[in-house]
Amino acid sequence: MTLNDSEDFIFYNPYAEDLILMGILSNNNLLSYIFSEMDEKLFYLQINKIIFQNMRVLYLEQNIITTITVIYQLEKSNLNSTNEEKDKILHLSKSSFSMSLQEIHTYITILKDKYIKRSLFSLSVALNQISHSYENCETINFDQIEIKLAQVIQAQSISYLHPARDLIQPALNYMRKLDENSSMVLNVSTGFSHLDFYLNGLEKGSLIIIAGRPSMGKTALGLSMIANICRRTTKASIVIFSLEMTSGQIINRLMLIESKLPLEKLQKMQLYNTSTSRLKEFFPSLYESNLYINDNNSIQLEDIRLSIKKIQTKHQKLDLVVIDYLQLLGNSKDNRAQEIGYITRHLKSIARKFNVPIIALSQLNRNVEQRSNKKPLLADLRESGCLSQNTFIRSTVFLEKTSINKLFDYRYSILESIDIKTQRIKKVFIKQGKSHGIKHLYRIQLHNRLALEITANHKILTQGGWTRVDYLTVYDKIATLHSDMFQVTYQSLLDLKYLGKYLVWNLQVPPFTNFVANTIIVHNSIEQDADIVLLLYRENYYFLQGENNNSAEIIIAKNRNGKTGSILLEFLPEIAKFQ
Repeated sequence: MTLNDSEDFIFYNPYAEDLILMGILSNNNLLSYIFSEMDEKLFYLQINKIIFQNMRVLYLEQNIITTITVIYQLEKSNLNSTNEEKDKILHLSKSSFSMSLQEIHTYITILKDKYIKRSLFSLSVALNQISHSYENCETINFDQIEIKLAQVIQAQSISYLHPARDLIQPALNYMRKLDENSSMVLNVSTGFSHLDFYLNGLEKGSLIIIAGRPSMGKTALGLSMIANICRRTTKASIVIFSLEMTSGQIINRLMLIESKLPLEKLQKMQLYNTSTSRLKEFFPSLYESNLYINDNNSIQLEDIRLSIKKIQTKHQKLDLVVIDYLQLLGNSKDNRAQEIGYITRHLKSIARKFNVPIIALSQLNRNVEQRSNKKPLLADLRESGCLSQNTFIRSTVFLEKTSINKLFDYRYSILESIDIKTQRIKKVFIKQGKSHGIKHLYRIQLHNRLALEITANHKILTQGGWTRVDYLTVYDKIATLHSDMFQVTYQSLLDLKYLGKYLVWNLQVPPFTNFVANTIIVHNSIEQDADIVLLLYRENYYFLQGENNNSAEIIIAKNRNGKTGSILLEFLPEIAKFQ
């Protein structure tokens, strides 16, 4: 957005911007408040953004913020610093004077006001273009407009910190409701009493992942829970997003579960000639519930968010959302379909926004098949970020940098890793290294000509901390290590482009969980955002002579709200139902 002098600073206030920077230089007691209440996006002038970013780096590294240290930080971070920036810092230091917390609060409030007005102006321009276009209204992404408006509203308070004292009473009120009315169902029951004992039901706003290898019965378990909820909850409101099966296949399965009849017997009854009132007797829960099935196999997260909002608005409640299955969901343009970390982060956000439990079915990786013990582990759910074989690592085994795929035969070779807390180089052993098959690769190009071929879900170290490749922006500064100087420096991102599908590799390097690849510092793990992870295991699938032929073990591998453990359910293959 270009603003000229005639606008009289409607959209920004250069004086307030300068005063905040002067406050940082003049009073160390203001730093905690300033850096917790605002970030660089509130600044309009680019030179002030850059200076603020470098001041924050010094603050986070617990270094003193002075004229000299800020100028040195600018030079060290290779931000292509100019004399203009150095002159600006010198000018601010000469003009600085003591300020109170109340004064700084006033200046931050001004910047927030200007930022909100800039954002509203940009949004209004976009809305004006949409309203004057010839597009059909059905093609307009209203959900995205709502998200942008919500971001503007949230800008009134940058801080998401909640004082503990303010959270105690709401928590006690919740406990009181449970104690006074034990029959009150605050969470959604799965219909399986032993599972509810561990989970305390499905908590609203939570993300639950049900994972297993193909043919374990993930969909059957999800549909069994849906049938239980429809039977137990009056006018249950549920939506299923099925990316693999059609709506017809889904309803057929639910009819088998509801009627407890195999498909052959149900077909012989010729119910297609039966009246609606008679069908309601056969399938009472399906008829009484507000159950919706979306079988769009190219659905995106934005579509899911919009559908959930429509159903919740229509029925004034939503009991459950089920997505089948995770790996088919994603933005094909960004090649993220298989990246669990990206998808789960957004699903968790949707669950919290609409205060509804979301069950996402997921495939486990092939590690299960390579073990003699076929019981799945939580690690089988994680999809590691990976690197191409064009990645070179410095190791003690070789006299010079060598390709990552050549290190696997040298498990105890020593690599360089970074202790993030001390910013010091450490020598560590490779614990494990292996190929992760063929995945989508991207090429990161830095201004100093360093490059790295990497998957979108891999994290690399930036000035702002560990950042996934698909979250990088042109403003990020990427950490690089020059072993000859034993120094971490930060380089600007020049380009990020998609390469295609290639064979990829990764290393496991404890205890700092990072290593240096092509001089760039990369992470070697991915966090999951699920509140609960249930792993499904049927012994009879692998061992036909197993003692529990119809038993299925539900392993509660992760539970943020309670205990982990396992329960047994009976699987009825003729109607694809768990009970």
